[in-house]
Amino acid sequence: MSSPRESLADLLWSSAERAKAMQSLRQALRQLKTAEEEAGFDVVQSSSGHVKLDQSAFSCDLTQLLLLLENGRAEDFRKAEELWRGDFLAGFDDIDPEFSDWLQVERERVRSEVVTAAFRHLNQISTVDGGLQVEAGARFLLKIDPALEAAHRVLIRLYLKLGQRERAEQQLKTCEREMRLHLDAEPDQETRALLVEDAPSGEAPLVASSDSATSSVVLNNNDNVIRLPEISIVTTALTEGTMIDARNLKDEIVAGLSSFRSYDLYQAEYFGDASMPDSTLVQGHDLGSYLLRFRHNERNGKIAIQYEDRTDGRIIFNEIVDLTQWESLQAAASQTISRIHLFTTGKLRNPSNSAAFARWCQAEALMWDFDPQSDWKALQLLNELEEKHSNFSMVFSAKAMINMKQLTHYPIENQQLGLAMDEILSLSEHAVMLDPWQPMNQRAYGWALMQSNMSDQARRAFLQAGRLNSVDPANLMSVAEGLALSGDVQQAKEKAQLAMSLFTTVPRVFFEYYSNILFAAEDYEASLQFIEKTSLKSMSGLTTRIAALICAGKEREALEVLQRYNDRYANVVQNTGLGQQDPDEWGKQVNFFQDPKTRQNYEKGVDLVKRFFFGDRACF
Repeated sequence: MSSPRESLADLLWSSAERAKAMQSLRQALRQLKTAEEEAGFDVVQSSSGHVKLDQSAFSCDLTQLLLLLENGRAEDFRKAEELWRGDFLAGFDDIDPEFSDWLQVERERVRSEVVTAAFRHLNQISTVDGGLQVEAGARFLLKIDPALEAAHRVLIRLYLKLGQRERAEQQLKTCEREMRLHLDAEPDQETRALLVEDAPSGEAPLVASSDSATSSVVLNNNDNVIRLPEISIVTTALTEGTMIDARNLKDEIVAGLSSFRSYDLYQAEYFGDASMPDSTLVQGHDLGSYLLRFRHNERNGKIAIQYEDRTDGRIIFNEIVDLTQWESLQAAASQTISRIHLFTTGKLRNPSNSAAFARWCQAEALMWDFDPQSDWKALQLLNELEEKHSNFSMVFSAKAMINMKQLTHYPIENQQLGLAMDEILSLSEHAVMLDPWQPMNQRAYGWALMQSNMSDQARRAFLQAGRLNSVDPANLMSVAEGLALSGDVQQAKEKAQLAMSLFTTVPRVFFEYYSNILFAAEDYEASLQFIEKTSLKSMSGLTTRIAALICAGKEREALEVLQRYNDRYANVVQNTGLGQQDPDEWGKQVNFFQDPKTRQNYEKGVDLVKRFFFGDRACF
């Protein structure tokens, strides 16, 4: 229950110099001691070298939980279930990157220790007490992880032993549902076989054991599985003598492709060029099958990267990477990742391809148009996908994003089809529940939280999205804007600058994102430079420009801009009905900034735009 001061300082202030980190720790301990004195107890004891907890005065729910699991009676399991309220130290993930890494490992350790302690009492299915202990133990495990197949098996065995076959069958159905929902997987044949083995003579088993029946189950399951483009990665084995940067570049590219969650990746290494396989044509599926080859030339230190289409043998690109010509390893890797991603997903945007993931790529492309008609078409595609693939998480985050755009930029024609903010938040929450490792889901969740006045939680979601994919400049720029609007300006600027360095060609829509980041940083001149490069389509972009002009002391120029683009934006207002029914509500929705000072400054632009388009024009 003790730790060296240096370890705590490194864990909690990893980005600071050691002296500053130690100073921050001392300050935190002083504040903690003051709080303890006010509360009338003394738990944290510090010396010159260590900080420790007084075990006689300190207790925690985890300690109580483990004691309950050691006893393992039915009532102990029920009390343990009440105590378990989520992952270890939930909500403290973003204190510090080093702490976050430590916490991930510690969470896995705690979870493993708790699950192991519970299973010690469940190895034998006892019905002496009517199965109360076993059932309570399994229910506790399912509270921790609803998709824990082994716990479902315990309940199925218990119900069968108690002669409650219907409950056992229902438990299998619950197991199937939870595994599909949380893992996008199916129960093992061993789990299904429990009911087959117990089927009474002459009774048709719940799961047939014949090959044909098994195939039928698999096919039915696959109806809800999203197939992805296949990329096979072959590499000349990078030996000890190989330049370390070559190994790192290959690892960075593979990790970057993986972070998109858009490919089925397969990897193998070969010793020497002579042992590498020749190109082999395969009968690829309609999403594409590709080969990514890495070769390292130890003589000149360069890396050859070749990307081939395995269905026709065509070389899509072949590049020689000289790392000395790049500012960073990450920038070099991002170039290759972007080429692969744009080509592979770009092919799937052809409307003639009706595969589920292809339909998703088509919907995503329409969303980037920033146009009400395109969004309407995207919604139609997303609705079709949801009907056939109810566990495809990005369908729900995409629908949430479209509805948020409609609240702010262009209401859809039929207002009854639009969603209220609480419904949008529910959609994004559902997406994160289905797949918390998908960056887009975390971004959509962040924006919904922001609009729901939960800026701290929004910031955590944006940070998570940035960690999940740090090589996609589009993801980084969106994350940067979200962080800026939530008040974390310094991190926002760093991520935006990284995104700009990774873009091969910066899409114009991202200039508006960058402009909002600079506005939050109170760099109004730079904000104006970027917002003037946009396509001048959105009312929010116009509002940012007007607010930046006012804050830069250029009120007269702000009026001139409004009058110069009056016709263009008047058409936007007229065609979309934006703000006409309730200008004040539109003003609240368009002002995303959470920092009070920044919000007040932006409100100056909102007020002028609102009066110009929705107020009395005579005053202008």
